[in-house]
Amino acid sequence: MKYDDLKELDDSDLRYDITHFSEHDGICTLNGMIPISVDAVSFSYESDVDIEIRNERDNFLGFLCICKSITDINIASLTDARYIAFINEVDKDTFRLELPYKFTKNYLVIDVCEYDDYKNKYMDSAPIWGGFFHSNAASSLPEAYRFTPSKLIARPGIDIPTSYHKESCIRSVVQPYAFERFLKLYHLLELIFDWNLVQQIKSLNDDLQGIGQLLNQYSNNRELDLLKNLLKSKCDDKKKVDKIADCLNKINSSDYLDRGMKIFFDYGKDGNPYNKINNITPFKDLMSEGGFIAANKSNTRIKGISENNYDDLVINFSAYCIYRVRCCTAHNRIGEYVMSNDDEGFVVEFAEPLLREVLCQIFTE
Repeated sequence: MKYDDLKELDDSDLRYDITHFSEHDGICTLNGMIPISVDAVSFSYESDVDIEIRNERDNFLGFLCICKSITDINIASLTDARYIAFINEVDKDTFRLELPYKFTKNYLVIDVCEYDDYKNKYMDSAPIWGGFFHSNAASSLPEAYRFTPSKLIARPGIDIPTSYHKESCIRSVVQPYAFERFLKLYHLLELIFDWNLVQQIKSLNDDLQGIGQLLNQYSNNRELDLLKNLLKSKCDDKKKVDKIADCLNKINSSDYLDRGMKIFFDYGKDGNPYNKINNITPFKDLMSEGGFIAANKSNTRIKGISENNYDDLVINFSAYCIYRVRCCTAHNRIGEYVMSNDDEGFVVEFAEPLLREVLCQIFTE
């Protein structure tokens, strides 16, 4: 409600008489406290208390009211901070119902005297110092990218080897945003690198020299090389390679080719197999000819791809794509392609399905 709506009510409808209420910046206030909506709050915070907020001089600013997650709220039991948030959230008709209520937002309820100072000095940095953010901050977070898969294919025989892998699987599901979800799925690859090393060490029993050699090789291997070797050991037949190739070709059918060219080539790094094959048809031209398909092994218009190198090219390029997206999502630094909100669809519809296919194959006995 606005302050003008509140003045139309009887004092008996309110916790305090109307003299305790006012308006600031178009928002209704109570006893000098003004609510500001909060878009999201750290999941680590409990919601049954109002969290006090003070500035660096230990002066009181207000309360963080995490009230969105609580259902069937008794209005009479609300703190004053939550009460004025409730008044601003509801209309007159809802207010008069006096029924148990469920908040649609969380709120920072702040001293009116600190309102302008807060907006100028603290609002934009609240995600860092406070673990929450406002929808009207300079850089707001959009809704997570969503799409409808044509179908989901249940895969038999997938063996998740350790509890650490199982936990990462679950964490990948509950991540709403593609970048964090991709990293959680990638963690499964990092875990399997170490798990494979442990299994190799176990097989050597007390062969200390052999174990030392294994550890030395492992420490000297780049992560991309580990990934390529892992895929080659697991994706060892035509059907598996063709499934990965189908995922690579989605970069064209999903209309993400230009973005892929920028990420994998304009911002490319060592490890791109395209950089090692002389006289190879450019990737964009390959996609215009259907991409990684069996017919292109003998297509005279496609140079550098043959029956002999096709499988290696598919596996090495898929490993390169996965690793590059991992770096672009994990690092924000000069020299990397920095992922933004505009890239989330690319990750959801191209990079994530590719990574999931690779994981299915790696964990299938």
